[in-house]
Amino acid sequence: MKIRLNNKEVDKSIFVVNDGMNYGRFFGREGKSYEFQISKSNLLKLIEKEYNEVKDEIKLDDEIENDRSDFTNTNYCALIELFEYEYDFGEIFKTYDLDRTLYSKVFQESSKTIYVINSTDTIKISAEDVLFKGRVFEMPKS
Repeated sequence: MKIRLNNKEVDKSIFVVNDGMNYGRFFGREGKSYEFQISKSNLLKLIEKEYNEVKDEIKLDDEIENDRSDFTNTNYCALIELFEYEYDFGEIFKTYDLDRTLYSKVFQESSKTIYVINSTDTIKISAEDVLFKGRVFEMPKS
């Protein structure tokens, strides 16, 4: 697991995730870029349960409403199979807040917290890892 702030590797303890409704909005605040790299195996351990809960709920909704969702293209596949669908992976993680669920498990607020993760702009999947990129803002000083 690696985290970078403006392309410099930093300790994860300086980050916390914004779990509010204003995620993705900066309201004039100047943001910095972050990159969060996590192995596929670690991601599976941390988020598979929540992924399955969301997937099952959406599948049921799609069947009841005779509707299509972000899961339809992947045939409601298991998370390990979703790595083969990079675009759908990104859409599912961002639409159903699985990115923030993952972040909340990795980035716990501490006395060292300086930055708030406030967006997930892109998600890239490689052979072994998943790379999340977005923006953070500095926490207001108390």
